[in-house]
Amino acid sequence: MKIKDVLVMAAIGLLGAACSDDDNKGSQWGDGVGGTKTNLDVSAYDKWTYVNLKTGETEIHPDTSEWIYTDGSVSEPKGKETIGIEWHIAIHRYEIKTNGGMVFDTEKTNMNEITELPEGDYKADENITNEDEEYAIITDMSKMMQGNVGYAKTATVNKVLCSWVKKTETGSMPPTIYEPTMHVIVLKCKDGSWAKLQFTVAGNSETNKSGFVTFNYEFIPIK
Repeated sequence: MKIKDVLVMAAIGLLGAACSDDDNKGSQWGDGVGGTKTNLDVSAYDKWTYVNLKTGETEIHPDTSEWIYTDGSVSEPKGKETIGIEWHIAIHRYEIKTNGGMVFDTEKTNMNEITELPEGDYKADENITNEDEEYAIITDMSKMMQGNVGYAKTATVNKVLCSWVKKTETGSMPPTIYEPTMHVIVLKCKDGSWAKLQFTVAGNSETNKSGFVTFNYEFIPIK
């Protein structure tokens, strides 16, 4: 198995709930509620950050799946998640899943251009395995220097949401360059509400450290 997204260190997030200082009660992009998450730390390989797009709340929880390593060893599942907030998306570094939603890439780059739920080919989340070369979820980099990396044996991601970032392999350091497409992506939630998402920065905008995201969002509740 090829080792993907090789980095020297992974920052470990803390379990808890938080709101970004940039979150707004209203929205500058329409009649919904939303704001901007700036430099959201999603750098921990062994955790997911769950986001409530209506309130701006976040919670960080460990990945609870079975992990398989490049040396063939397998860990036990970590148990069952207990998430305290209503959540709409969850982010693992640059991979994203939804809470039973459907996603459409509008290919537009202006949030203001989308004033109603657009028609399109909405895609649900997909189940993947550690064998997926593009979407496999790295969960443990503690033995990376020995060439032994842990992956989630199975996981769920939304490939349309994951396409927010373009990855270019360099063959040197850094091994991968991440560039946001700036596309406005629409999330249709299972309860009929929907949201607009635009990821604008891959990495920390101040330190350039990998594993941070900045994105604009607007949540439109059921009318």
